[in-house]
Amino acid sequence: MRSIGSCLLVLCLFHCGGSAPAEVVGSPLTAEDIQYFEDGIDLVEDPESLEGEWRRQWSTELDQRVQRADVVAYVRVRTVRTDTDLDRRTTYRILVESERDLVGELPEEGVELRSREGEVGFGTIDGNEQRILEKPFVLFLKWDRPTGAATATPRFHLSPHVEQVTTRTEYLLERRRDVHTRPQGTVIVHTQSD
Repeated sequence: MRSIGSCLLVLCLFHCGGSAPAEVVGSPLTAEDIQYFEDGIDLVEDPESLEGEWRRQWSTELDQRVQRADVVAYVRVRTVRTDTDLDRRTTYRILVESERDLVGELPEEGVELRSREGEVGFGTIDGNEQRILEKPFVLFLKWDRPTGAATATPRFHLSPHVEQVTTRTEYLLERRRDVHTRPQGTVIVHTQSD
């Protein structure tokens, strides 16, 4: 009888211990989404210094990330880990914590972003681990949930948290049809129900 009571107590504590994390819905990534959420970073701290086609490309990519993202947040990189699989391919695991969610919401404990060797964004992280650790970034995240999958995977792009990026991001967010900003800077996303 004592073991049943102990089990019930453990179950109750587990169930009542806190709110469950919000379920991430997500959707399958399109080929176009993948080019904007390539699991990489850019380290362009002064976009104004870009000229011609580079400037247009930077602007277009930022516009598309803002329009397509499920989450846009100001984050800080807390941990960068490296794993190597049996095929000797490296994966970077980057733990980020939200400092301010602009659109959507990150889990309170943060989110682990992964970039695997062979993926487009991997080369932007490789060799830059020390440059990104404990640094602030703007996170553009799209939840990838292939049809029939039980969970969604975060696909991402990180841009430096500098005035030119944050100003442009907030400007574009104000123009997203499904986003409305409250006076204190809180952002509300309106989505259509099925």
